[in-house]
Amino acid sequence: MNNITKDFPYIIHACPPTVDAYPTHTHGLTEIGMPEFIVDPLAFGPQGNGQLINDSYLYLYRPENTDALDLIMKGETVTINSKELDPVWSGEHNICFRMVGIDFEAVKQAYDGLDLDKIADVISFIQIYVEGDDFALDDDYYKGGVKG
Repeated sequence: MNNITKDFPYIIHACPPTVDAYPTHTHGLTEIGMPEFIVDPLAFGPQGNGQLINDSYLYLYRPENTDALDLIMKGETVTINSKELDPVWSGEHNICFRMVGIDFEAVKQAYDGLDLDKIADVISFIQIYVEGDDFALDDDYYKGGVKG
């Protein structure tokens, strides 16, 4: 995981995988015209999720990968092997990316305190999840905080 020390145009909020954990998420991508990222807090833990967000950002915003980002923005789910995101990853996971709205429980929980209805026309979200972790796609999983 070699991108931890790079400067990025966002900050990451993460919490330890405890009872009532909130999704790992970014703040700042909206200011540069990009969607914010959210990740299940139990996927890879705070540090691993932070690295996953950094690797995803670096991958999706490379000029040669704009097709993948365009598909996500059009509502498609895009799957990329973790080793393709960063050669340091083992490659044992396929990572999925999909657009989610302000009504998704993970978004509500991660961005608690923001008036999402007011900013819905200027903010969008990409959920990053591990292929096969279908529970992370369900609102009920996030209600009341993720149970570690």
